[in-house]
Amino acid sequence: MQIIDRTYEEYKMDYPIERICDPAGALFIDIETTGLSKETTSLYLIGCGYYTEKGFSTKLFFADSSAEEQRVLEEFILFSRSYTHLFHFNGTGFDIPYLGYKAALYDIPDPFSGMTNVDIYKMCKPLRYLLFPDSMKQKSIENFLGVGRQDRFNGGELIEVYKQYEKNPDDELLELLITHNREDVLGMHRILPILYYLDLKDAHLFYEGYNINRYKDYNGEEKEEVLFDYRTDATFPKSFMAKTESMYVHASAETQKISIRLPIYNTVLKIYFENYRDYCYIPDEDRALLKTIAQTLPKDRYRKATRDTCYQNVSAGFVKQPGDIFTPVFRSSLKDKKKYFRFPEDFNEKAAETFGRELLCVFFTMKKRPHLSSASFFS
Repeated sequence: MQIIDRTYEEYKMDYPIERICDPAGALFIDIETTGLSKETTSLYLIGCGYYTEKGFSTKLFFADSSAEEQRVLEEFILFSRSYTHLFHFNGTGFDIPYLGYKAALYDIPDPFSGMTNVDIYKMCKPLRYLLFPDSMKQKSIENFLGVGRQDRFNGGELIEVYKQYEKNPDDELLELLITHNREDVLGMHRILPILYYLDLKDAHLFYEGYNINRYKDYNGEEKEEVLFDYRTDATFPKSFMAKTESMYVHASAETQKISIRLPIYNTVLKIYFENYRDYCYIPDEDRALLKTIAQTLPKDRYRKATRDTCYQNVSAGFVKQPGDIFTPVFRSSLKDKKKYFRFPEDFNEKAAETFGRELLCVFFTMKKRPHLSSASFFS
């Protein structure tokens, strides 16, 4: 068995980990195994990362053969006892239960008793469709933040490399194995600034104004869109652009400015009246009128209004909104969950900041890809 230590003085703390725990109590871990099934595979490497006065250090517990699995586990557990928080990337789904199973197999007490699990992947999950609509793997986050890597393999590809190493130990093979694991551990430390983006959900937005843009689409039709400009007190490491089918968000890390672009729909929508019992529906005019007015008409021209028919049609430019922020609220039918307001007639600068925050929250609450119809009120 080998224990391989290294310190990286250049890797300073780029995120205030004090928000989560005392840096001295933080231990980052990543494991390498010969497969996914904990019952039929072996553990050959546990990589750890931790903070020191000099910077960020790694300690790798490497089994030269599968026969050293128990020793690797025991040495790691002995080392980890002085830490309070266990950081990992989606380790809740694999690393932690795998190590727990192996510990039980060797009659070792629960290795993580008294430790707090910090799953970076789960913490980042609200950012899934804001920043990573295609994939939220650790390498995707590293690429977004510009974190470089030297290793060329993934864990699955290295299984055969380890089998070769067991048969014929070789320094080059060892370097491939430990480089991948070490960079996974280093990567977890280096992607922590991604957590700054979570601040956007509760950040203050300061409305600065809007601009209307007119253009022709691919079919040559005249279209309009509105760009709402905000300033935020949130800080984040890199600028980004996010979108659904009908909303674009651009956030500048340099200026702390956020622009939200929405289409203006020039169409006919309905405004519904709640007190439908006070109205009559006029079929030939496709609208509702107060009874006192409708009853001056011939009886065959009107009938009692229902919730579905108690409306008036309005032709205007409309913008979608998440809720009833601007009133009156318009929609295409009573069952339609998409809500609109007339723009700019009903736009209220006092509610503009609430409007911006709610628009950003759309991304934080998405459960499916943005282009799916159930993804958000914009789809």
